[in-house]
Amino acid sequence: MGAPQKTLLRRELKFYEQHRDQLLRDHTNRHLLIKGSELIGSFETSDQAVGEGVRRFGVGPFLVRLAGTDTPTATVPVLSLGIPCQS
Repeated sequence: MGAPQKTLLRRELKFYEQHRDQLLRDHTNRHLLIKGSELIGSFETSDQAVGEGVRRFGVGPFLVRLAGTDTPTATVPVLSLGIPCQS
């Protein structure tokens, strides 16, 4: 994950690391939707997690991560859904 995404999702990544053991125990191989310092939900697929994140948070950033992996998935809906935006 690049430096800008790590900065953008700092709280979410910190939350995951602080609760990693419990999340792995309770949600192994589930896609976690994390916003700020809160687990929003646990989903069977990443599409379900991203869909719920977009429904709840719109185009703002949130983290979707497969519990039990070392590689988080940074989700910024405008990028992952191809929504045009101005720079």
